[in-house]
Amino acid sequence: MLRRQSLSRRWAAAVAAALGLLGLLGAQLALAAPALWYYWRSTIDNARVCAQTSPGSGWVQDSGPFDGPGCQPRPRVFILPSR
Repeated sequence: MLRRQSLSRRWAAAVAAALGLLGLLGAQLALAAPALWYYWRSTIDNARVCAQTSPGSGWVQDSGPFDGPGCQPRPRVFILPSR
């Protein structure tokens, strides 16, 4: 009887630990943001491609990050003071 209680306590602790790790993973996923876009330049023929990740070996990052697909810059929003 004592051994069964010990096993059930260990099992309950393992389940609680697994649920805790699952909760931490869920929190990380909730805070995740989409990947940024970059221009990539070929080292062979200087062709440029817009992509979130490197197209492969032989490509180097050629620009800073862009927010949206197509490597379009973030639109500027001007806030005019009201009178």
